[in-house]
Amino acid sequence: MILATAAFVARTVTVDGVPRKYQVWVPAAYDRTRKWPAILFLHGSGERGDDGEKQITVGLGRALRDGKVDAQAIVVFPQCPEGQRWVEATPRKIAIVALDAAEREFAIDRDRVALTGMSMGGAGAWMLAARYPKRWSALATVCAYIHRPPSVPDLDNPTTETYDQFAKRVPNIPIWIFHGSDDPVVPVTESREMARALGPRAAYTEFAHTGHNAWDPAYTQTHVVSWLVSQRRQRRPRE
Repeated sequence: MILATAAFVARTVTVDGVPRKYQVWVPAAYDRTRKWPAILFLHGSGERGDDGEKQITVGLGRALRDGKVDAQAIVVFPQCPEGQRWVEATPRKIAIVALDAAEREFAIDRDRVALTGMSMGGAGAWMLAARYPKRWSALATVCAYIHRPPSVPDLDNPTTETYDQFAKRVPNIPIWIFHGSDDPVVPVTESREMARALGPRAAYTEFAHTGHNAWDPAYTQTHVVSWLVSQRRQRRPRE
């Protein structure tokens, strides 16, 4: 596959007997003569559904569509079903199955697969990182949480662990955490405390005078996308 311009391509996978739509961003220069890095992106609560489109209208998807960033990578955009959350078993499986399918279809370097998510998707990214520690080359979370925000009582609590306990389960990969200082939805302390617990393992950027939408400055005003693309997983012996 060689494209004249970069584009989103629509795809479908079947998970537990149910078709699930997802999108894949393919760079214009893509061809199968070399292995490409990849990024798995998890959207927020407002993009849930089954249309296969909403998940590319915000965050990293919108930044790519609008030409704000140039990701020289395959970027996978699964969609969380309505009424569910990425931290639940079925949505997690949808994300991983979509990534698996993309890795089969496209020439992806499995040592260069990064993970990122925003808000509810940031919580999902934390959980996927901990659940599949050997899969990722880097992680970037945006206005994420590991404890249910008090302002959103209908969300599941991702974990009852303390920040320090959970940090021990996060793989030793490059991590970059983002949050807005004035977030009224997800307390900024969620990211501050994870940054503290991870210590020198993680970089932390806090956007002053910024509310819940920390994803636009994170994806378009920093070099996080190229940073994710540049990371490579360090394999241990016998892997």
